[in-house]
Amino acid sequence: MGEQRRRKKLQPAPVESGDNSRTLWVVAVLAFWISAGITLAVLLITDKLNLILVCVTLGMMVLGVWLKARYQLQQRKTRVRMSGGDSE
Repeated sequence: MGEQRRRKKLQPAPVESGDNSRTLWVVAVLAFWISAGITLAVLLITDKLNLILVCVTLGMMVLGVWLKARYQLQQRKTRVRMSGGDSE
């Protein structure tokens, strides 16, 4: 009985949550490219690098990488669950 409870706890979240992860990742990627474009435009206009904009752009990049890793982990768990899981 305890084994069944533990297995229920370890099951991945439903597929809908994976769609949410993908949406968040796409938003982070778009935000990165928009902030990179704004940073480049400000650099070209003022001939100075605005460190605040650079930090925002790098933050968007880090957020995008983290969300992508989380999304891929979710997909891997879903595939394992669909294929039958462990052979124990």
